[in-house]
Amino acid sequence: MPALACGSDAPEVAGHETTDTGETTNDETGDESTDGSTPTAEAGEETTTETGDAACDLSTPELVEQAYLAYGDSRDAVQLSACDNHVWWVSAAAGTELTIFISPSEAVDVAISYPDDPNFTQTLVADSLYEPGSISFVAPRSGEFAVVLRAINPGDDPELQLDYDIASSCSNECGRETTRFPMVMVHGWTGFENIGPLTYFFNVQSDLEALGYPLAIAVLDPYNSVDIRGEQLVSFVQATLQNQRARKVNLFGHSQGGIDSRYVAAAAGGGYGDRVGAVITLGTPHYGTPFTDIALGLIPGPAEQVLVFLLNFLGAAQSQQSDVEASLYTLSETYMQGEFNVLYPDDPRVKYYSWMGQTCVAAIGCQDAVDPLLLFSYNLIFGVAGDNDGLVPLESAIWGEYLGLIPADHIDEIGQISGLTGLNYNHNQFFRDNARMLRDNAF
Repeated sequence: MPALACGSDAPEVAGHETTDTGETTNDETGDESTDGSTPTAEAGEETTTETGDAACDLSTPELVEQAYLAYGDSRDAVQLSACDNHVWWVSAAAGTELTIFISPSEAVDVAISYPDDPNFTQTLVADSLYEPGSISFVAPRSGEFAVVLRAINPGDDPELQLDYDIASSCSNECGRETTRFPMVMVHGWTGFENIGPLTYFFNVQSDLEALGYPLAIAVLDPYNSVDIRGEQLVSFVQATLQNQRARKVNLFGHSQGGIDSRYVAAAAGGGYGDRVGAVITLGTPHYGTPFTDIALGLIPGPAEQVLVFLLNFLGAAQSQQSDVEASLYTLSETYMQGEFNVLYPDDPRVKYYSWMGQTCVAAIGCQDAVDPLLLFSYNLIFGVAGDNDGLVPLESAIWGEYLGLIPADHIDEIGQISGLTGLNYNHNQFFRDNARMLRDNAF
């Protein structure tokens, strides 16, 4: 079977969208597409209708994006014309065998490709089906794949119309799990207790990858402004898209990592809203934390004492103080409310979720005892802004769809230090649950 190529540069095709039944409509009129009587076209020439209007160029059919098919999903009586190639999305974990069942009324070509190939010419597997049948493949990596269908049209008949049923099913190694898009884990401050980016989310990468999930750990400056760390994350996301043959990523940001993630998706920031599926934030000060305002003298309080505490907490050398102060300003109420949230609004194509940790002194009134490392900051923030996780006020962490509280302080949230968290919180289970939430919501 020849590669399914076309002249389009992207999977989405302007002017076409599909209904739940797979029928193609025109964006401007909403009418279903119809075909007029046309003579057979030579390769590369457009056919014309009886009225003289151009029908289509059969040598470069349009790619019409269809739906995402999870395991067990199906669609019936999908209409396909000679002018179009249909693109369906599926996902499978590495080593899992996926089978696509197709029952066409006329013969079709079917190919499975990586989703980042704009013309889907580099097929993983391909076949021609002249009667109901299936095509199977073993996923070479975890994540999303494209299933492309076109009509077999030996007479180059522009009036050719067919319909087909399609279904997706796992046929081997079905216990493995995956999201459609790779998850990029984005760290906040690093350096405390000599913890670096790769160990920041303690054992999370190995745990999720063992289940089958595609994951990448961003490596950014340990502390700096969102303008610098955000651009570093843009570069990391672009490299991840290329390395994992993906068209989108999901971003999971802790603390400042959540702000950096929002920057990447925002039009005025990284401009990657079309390449991000979802953003999940944990313990992120979307409206700032007064602790950093105090440290920088932006609001009344023991500025010098707070700044010394933060420098010691982060293990920052004297030469790094300017980078620390840039990061502190990024997380301040002054900057987040007065500048960032105004300049970098959410992209409507991206789904935003948020979580927050809750802690308290000696676990009196909650299910987690604040770590001694955070006792000073917890008490100071509590006196100004109430409940907090030791660095971020509760109300500041709520953004997008708020998913609730976890019994953890700011460093417990990511499984630190060295996996020792409160008895009521299993950080690995928390991250598993979030990966499964993304999977179940087709991210």
